[in-house]
Amino acid sequence: MHINYFSGMLGVWLALPVCAQTADSLKSVSLSEVVITESYQHIQQKKTTLALDVLRQEYLHKHFTGNLMQTIGQLPGIQSMDIGSGFSKPMIRGMGFNRIAVTENGIKQEGQQWGADHGLEIDAFNIEAVDVKKGPSSLLYGSDAMGGVIEIVQPTPPHENQLLGEVALLGKSVNADIGGSLMLAIKKNRWFTKVRFSEQHFGDYRIPTDTLVYLTQRMPVHGRRMKNTAGVERNISLYTHYKSGRYQSSYAVSNAYPQIRS
Repeated sequence: MHINYFSGMLGVWLALPVCAQTADSLKSVSLSEVVITESYQHIQQKKTTLALDVLRQEYLHKHFTGNLMQTIGQLPGIQSMDIGSGFSKPMIRGMGFNRIAVTENGIKQEGQQWGADHGLEIDAFNIEAVDVKKGPSSLLYGSDAMGGVIEIVQPTPPHENQLLGEVALLGKSVNADIGGSLMLAIKKNRWFTKVRFSEQHFGDYRIPTDTLVYLTQRMPVHGRRMKNTAGVERNISLYTHYKSGRYQSSYAVSNAYPQIRS
């Protein structure tokens, strides 16, 4: 009698979870709808961490030094790593080399990402608009844009047919720098063409001392000039823009020749 009662109670105890589980599985749950919306304002708020500085021709002419990075180096978070009197590397918030992307007309310039003696191979006279993006931009410009992007863009061509020209001269006394640039451009109907030639010659830096200390060794400075800082830079570029209705295309060809002389 006692054994049968115990078996019956055990069977009921094992059947209860099965019945409860079966009853729960039959319940229907109705979830409220989920609406996902997006707006231009929300998109811009997501980009607040990416600081953007837009530099146009007025600013570039006012702070022009003959070197791109020295020209924009006055911006907060931007530094110029000088490797000579006429060459430098860009730095954004302490990052440089292959952590910074530099683009010109949509083409990435990777010359400055090599060794410490490789500078930015871009004609400073031929720059009329720069967008500096400080912050991670790898999704848009590749893995070497971890620290930011310096994007050199072409300004909007004039609407009316006209002939344009520009002559720029540059001189510095600290290293006997002398340079100049000549630009000719024409706007004819649907075409806009611009040609520029630039050249700079600079000597060794003049410093106010006869000796300097390098790795605990005192070294003489002959003639108070730093050796291996002289050089020459010669650049030529051609830019053509075509626009017809909604269709437009741009073509750019350039050759940069910077060289440090010993």
